[in-house]
Order: sequence, then structure tokens, then C-alpha cells
Amino acid sequence: MWASGFHLVFGNAIIGLIEGLLLSWLFKCPKRKSILILIAANYASAWAGGFLVAGYLPSLVNITIQNIQSWFLTFVVVAFVVTLLIEFAFFWFARGSREHRFRRTLTANLTVNGISYVLLFGWYWIASGTSMLTQLEVVSVDEIEIPEPYALYYLSYEGDHIIRMDPTKPSSKEAISKVTAHHPNDRLFARPRKDSGFDLFVYLDSDDRGAEMESRILEDFSEQAPVDWSIAEGHADKAEGSWFNFGPVPTIGPASNWFFFTGFWSGEGIDGKNEKTGKKVQYSLELPFAAWHVRNATQIAGDYVVAQLGNDQICMIHPASKRIALIARGKGPIVAKPKQSNPVPGTD
Repeated sequence: MWASGFHLVFGNAIIGLIEGLLLSWLFKCPKRKSILILIAANYASAWAGGFLVAGYLPSLVNITIQNIQSWFLTFVVVAFVVTLLIEFAFFWFARGSREHRFRRTLTANLTVNGISYVLLFGWYWIASGTSMLTQLEVVSVDEIEIPEPYALYYLSYEGDHIIRMDPTKPSSKEAISKVTAHHPNDRLFARPRKDSGFDLFVYLDSDDRGAEMESRILEDFSEQAPVDWSIAEGHADKAEGSWFNFGPVPTIGPASNWFFFTGFWSGEGIDGKNEKTGKKVQYSLELPFAAWHVRNATQIAGDYVVAQLGNDQICMIHPASKRIALIARGKGPIVAKPKQSNPVPGTD
């Protein structure tokens, strides 16, 4: 975020200065004219190209953790081509009336932008969160085996049903209730009962302050379910929407040496620390065209973490082995220990 802001406001002037000097030195163009024109060219391409490549185009494609690597390369190439197209007219004007003007303008455009694009790519790469892209192995959820049974509940992609499934068996999905949950902050959460067990609730957010609501979906649905840390620690009485459901990751299942924490910003992602060995891990994804915050996380047996990545990816992450799997498309997930009297269909 800060890298983009600096680039759009101040960085274009610096890049334009560098490109103007390169154009003057390599292609014998007037220095002052080249600098002024290419500063204007960079502001034009950065704002127009940024809107197109980082804003509009990502909304047209379905980018997930499973295909982010291929889309990353695609957007790098597209961004460079868009820059060349937008800035060609500026290079044409800077070159002036000369022999073989089109060919030489094209050569100057490719050469100068090729050099500056490497610098700009390095700037964004250093500032971005790329560890989910470069360090995590994307595997099929069928390859994951967890030592205890769990039930995953979440809001469907369309926001019209609550789904229950075994988190390692996509074929076990079943709709347990209808709901109208179209706000991106809508989610499921658990609340302890007075005697024992937990009730399942849905939190429905609203753009009108004070119009948020919660509704109980299932009574005594689980023997063990995660409770928001702010409620568990006595800092709050009510649940928050997905946007504010970050921080220490609640644990259900056996005690573990691993403790996890999800950050507010996409670049913070998820942190983990093994209190016994001192090992630390941190994974995040924040790119100009894809920035995914980590929300609604729960740590389960085997030191796996089930969490919502971005707006609608429900993933299982095993930070220690550097693996991640896409479980389902939806939002507001919660993982709980199923009651023996109500096992998840399709499981043993």
C-alpha cells in the first residue's frame, strides 16, 4: 500500500527523471525536454495503468491460491505492455521529427522502459508480501490428513446457505440452513452455553451503523469450538465481523507448542512461533493486483490452521511444513469438534 502510494505521488517524478536521462544519453534527445515529457508519461501510465491492471482487470478473473503464480506472471507482462502502449505517444513527441521516427521511437520506448521496469519491479517486490507465493506449496486438500475429526461451517459463496463439511473431504458438503448473508463481513461464530457445549451463530453486518445483527443457527452443535479472543479475554461482549476478526488464533484440540497470530493488514498475513524450539514463520500475500488478508482463523490438531484468505477462499495452512490447500469458496468459516451424536455426513 505504502509502496503504491509513494510510486503514484512521488515515484513517477523520479522514474521520469531517470528515463529522461536515459533517453537523452542513449538516443541523443534534448535532456530537458526528455525529462519533462517522460515525467508526464510516467504519471499518465501509472495512474491509468494502475486503475486498469491493479483495479479493473483482477475483477474480471478468478484468482486463487491455486493459480496465483500463473496470474502473477500474466499481470507482470500485461502491466509492461500497457506501459509501452500508453507511453508510446510521449516517446514519439520526445523524439521529434527524425528519420525512421516510428522504428526509433519504438526502440527507445522498449529500451528505456525495459530498464526502468526492472527497477520498478524490484521496488514492488521488496515492498510486497510474497511469502505465500514463493514459500508455500499448494496441495490438494485430499493430501491432508488431520489426526482428529472436525466439522467446518461457513457461508456459501453466494451468501444464501450455511454449509457444513469435513474440512478434508469436499464431497461431504451439505447445506444445513438458508441465510441471507451478502455483506463481506458476515461470518459464523460460536458462543459457549451456560452448562456445556457451544451454540452456532451467524453475524450479519450492515453498512448502517447499529443495524448489525446476530442469529442463532444451531444449539449445542459442538463439544469444542473456538471463541473470539476478545470475548474470551473479556475485552468485548459481542462478536465482530470478519474485518475485525484477527489477532491471536484460538486453538481447539490438543495443546500445542505452536501459537499463531493473524495481522490486520494483508502484508502481515499470519505469524507463527514454536514456543519450544523458537522457530518462527510468517506468510502473507500482498501484491498490486491481489492483496489477501487472513481472517476467521482456527488452529486445530496437527498444528493446522483453517482460515479465510481474502474475500472467499477458505484454506487449510500447515505453516511448519509450508503447505496450503484450498478447501472451499465461501466466507466466515468456523471449525469445531463435531458431537458424536451428530457426525459430518460422508465421513467415517
